[in-house]
Amino acid sequence: MTKLSQVLPLGLCLGFVILLLLPSFAPAYDEVVVKNGGSIRGSVKLEGKAPKLPPLEIFKFEQVCKKVPDESLVVGPSRGIRYTVVTLEGITRGKAVEKEAVHELDNAQCRFVPHVLVASVGQFLLLKNTDPILHTAHARFQDGQPDFNVGLYPGRVSRKPLVSPGLAKIVCEVHPWMGAYIAVTEHPYHAVTDLYGEYLIGEIPPGSYRLKVWHERLGTQEKQVEIKEGKTFQVDFTFSSASGAKK
Repeated sequence: MTKLSQVLPLGLCLGFVILLLLPSFAPAYDEVVVKNGGSIRGSVKLEGKAPKLPPLEIFKFEQVCKKVPDESLVVGPSRGIRYTVVTLEGITRGKAVEKEAVHELDNAQCRFVPHVLVASVGQFLLLKNTDPILHTAHARFQDGQPDFNVGLYPGRVSRKPLVSPGLAKIVCEVHPWMGAYIAVTEHPYHAVTDLYGEYLIGEIPPGSYRLKVWHERLGTQEKQVEIKEGKTFQVDFTFSSASGAKK
């Protein structure tokens, strides 16, 4: 056996290993035209007695920060739970993301408005301060999105790109009672429940998916859904006020 014949198999093997180890550059989500897609609508509700949460404890700038509500559990009419994030899991192709879209998060009367946001990769978060005092917006993401910490003097705005999916809590280091959340997905199939605990997600390609809901105090639930052309499906969730157990 020649030296060349000894080297070639090794080289081929090494090349094969290198190819296996190279990261895949295929996009995580393919944008396609969705014709006659399906929809999911539903509600997230609380079972049991809804707790009455007092206003948050304020210990500075009380002339501006007056009776800041605790929005960690907002139960509206018909026991609907507001500010629940709803996302479609396992979807790899569908309608286009609205690139360059901007989602605003304001500092108003010493609270973040809105309390919960959803957005897609490729969009932006616009941080604002309409209060007459200094605030900060410090975001701590759980996944690949870079954290940021922005000082916001009165009237200042700051725009941050959303480059990776993940969930972040945003806090103000000047006023530690302030908190908000933003959930970022690869795709546009997400929603935040309204005052009635209701949501709607449309233009979904036919297929089998997992529908996931997340609430900061009550936890997560998932249900399997089968989407068919042109059909609207009702998918409801119920959390227990005692434990957040799935119903």
